[in-house]
Amino acid sequence: MTQDTNQMSLLFLVLVSLGTVHGRSGPAQSTFTSIQSCVDKLSNPGDECVIPSGRYHEHVTITNKHGTPEKPMVIRGLGDEYPIVDGTIQIIPKGGWVKDESGAYKAVIDQDIWQLFIDGEMMTNARWPNALWSTKTVFNASYWAKSSALSTRGVMVDDGSNDLAGSGLNATGAMAVLNIGSFNTFTAIVQSHKPGNAASFTYDDKFGPIKFKPVMNQYFLEDKLEFLDQPEEWFYDQATRTVYVMTPDGQSPEGRDVRGKVMTYAFNVTDCTHVIFQKLTFFGTTLWASTMDNNLLINNLTFHSLKFSYPSYTRRMLGDTSPAQWTKVNANANKNGLNTLTFFNNTFFGTDGVALEFSGLNVILENNLFEYNDWTAANMVYQSGGRGTIISKGIGDVFVRNTLRYNGASSGIRPGLRPTARLNHLHHQCWGLIQHDGSHLQTQIGPQINALVEQNWVHSSPKYGLRFDGQPPKLGHSGTMQSNVVWKCGGMMVKGDNHTVQHNLVFDKRNERQGDHQGDKCSLCVLRYVRKNPVPINNGTVVVFNAANVANGGMHGGKMYPLAGSVVKYNVIGNVRDQLVDPDNFDFRPLPNSTYLQHNVGPYRYDPDMTHYWIPGRQIYKASTPVPPDNSVVVKPDRRDTLMWLNGYGASVHGVYFGNSKTGVSSATPDSPEYRGSIVDGGNVFHIRTSLEPHTEYFWRVDAQVNPSVVYWGDVVFHHRQW
Repeated sequence: MTQDTNQMSLLFLVLVSLGTVHGRSGPAQSTFTSIQSCVDKLSNPGDECVIPSGRYHEHVTITNKHGTPEKPMVIRGLGDEYPIVDGTIQIIPKGGWVKDESGAYKAVIDQDIWQLFIDGEMMTNARWPNALWSTKTVFNASYWAKSSALSTRGVMVDDGSNDLAGSGLNATGAMAVLNIGSFNTFTAIVQSHKPGNAASFTYDDKFGPIKFKPVMNQYFLEDKLEFLDQPEEWFYDQATRTVYVMTPDGQSPEGRDVRGKVMTYAFNVTDCTHVIFQKLTFFGTTLWASTMDNNLLINNLTFHSLKFSYPSYTRRMLGDTSPAQWTKVNANANKNGLNTLTFFNNTFFGTDGVALEFSGLNVILENNLFEYNDWTAANMVYQSGGRGTIISKGIGDVFVRNTLRYNGASSGIRPGLRPTARLNHLHHQCWGLIQHDGSHLQTQIGPQINALVEQNWVHSSPKYGLRFDGQPPKLGHSGTMQSNVVWKCGGMMVKGDNHTVQHNLVFDKRNERQGDHQGDKCSLCVLRYVRKNPVPINNGTVVVFNAANVANGGMHGGKMYPLAGSVVKYNVIGNVRDQLVDPDNFDFRPLPNSTYLQHNVGPYRYDPDMTHYWIPGRQIYKASTPVPPDNSVVVKPDRRDTLMWLNGYGASVHGVYFGNSKTGVSSATPDSPEYRGSIVDGGNVFHIRTSLEPHTEYFWRVDAQVNPSVVYWGDVVFHHRQW
């Protein structure tokens, strides 16, 4: 494709008067009344469609838009206004809202909806057992009903802990969310159930050869009017187009911002190259980018600082058992090979379903936040190897500085071939145990080849932290796990062969039921055998310079094997807290007298004059991730010689304030006595040169200076008097 890049780039605006646009000098060429009409005018490299604040409810088709590397086309919000691309409609029923005898309000509406919001807060589909989105109990398996050992394929027998039989409910016709296949969860319609005395119901099982273990299975029911029994629940009767809701405060929805989801994809993108999407909020909808025509392209699309808020949701309320249609971006393969994408500084919040699925070559995911997504994990229609919060079908993925926290699925990141995962902060994956097995970073057999997993923090979950998976005869090989910190989760699980496992720190394994049946017997597990499989693995794996409280090759046939590998040395196994400054407060430096120092064991080094301490995760505009953390109660005064933090994005200078008064520190300026100086050159370590007193309260603050005129004040960090 040949384009004339010497043409003048033009600026097009939506719904504003002609004039100067923030961030770009010169007048706009035209104004439009819709995003679609603005996008349609983009014709030359460098053209921009600029959208001011407001709500925009429209389906937008973006096709045949081709920028260049030097002059990409841009579709963006005006300044920092973040216009809302809205997949919902406001519900103002003509007949008003009527309160019924149950305390619910009801109204007849004009079109079907499948998700409901009141004043921006998502309501929960009427369900049994009860759980709520607002309290995040929907993520917790304690609020799911449990299967009896008597359950069979197609027949769910309730174990009685929530007493389906005694509930008096008739489950026939309800939507059943069924975690009946370990890391596979399905949705089915209840075909038969006798209320009052039946502890079982039937459903149509077309799910294939799943790992069906009745005593591990669990479920919940939703989407019947008789399940509506608590504030923040809702139900929609499709036959009468009547919506029912119990409001959070019991007051009428009249006059409030009540909105219903009516749209799956707001942006459909095909045949586009070198296009940037920037500073938009997708609320109750999302985008899709792909093409099946090899003569067309999806290539070099950049998604920059987008906010995806409740982007995807299933249509269970409408009787549809299909998984949600989530955010999908596929840089297709053609005669020129796979194309690429960039996802930078985006947030994904509140999905029902996978947060992001993509394919491409060397796709970059950098500085993104994935939080509170996929609370049912009901993403399957047939048995498979499972899904996760992020799914890649690409080659050469680069995951760097992302934060994943409090997501529901059993796996966090499922990378494609030859991935790199560096400086990510992953925690609380599947924290409520709504699925079994899984890992924060789940690397399957093919993707292990030349995989590089380094400098990540992974913690606080019943799932594995990092895992190379598989079993003979199919094995992955030649992957590297190095310089990671993994704690208070399932540890590190390494299967395959010819891997490199070095300079990792692993401790405090949780003893939940995991797919490899090792329990708490090894935090760093470089397996010799996989379960009952008789073929030894990891014969050529190198395991060196690691620190762990427990490390071995796992149990097999009643025997505990040592760490597997062809080279296994310089690993220090034992109590890590005796060796490190303060691992309970994110300080993983070795002590001056640590046995780790002789061979540089672990991911951090000892340096009394250090200026940089690597902290993973997403950077925001101000300093974050303080070390020690805010409100810590276990800081050790005899070991605390520094304050450390994750730098504000784009800031290389940080001012430090420290003292005993919260008021003094919070209001301090460079002229105040609390000011302790500036840390320059991208440093993130402040050395405390005086002894700290026990039983004393300390406060500190770090301000991020982008330039002399742009300084972002940090939060005040408080440490209790136990310090």
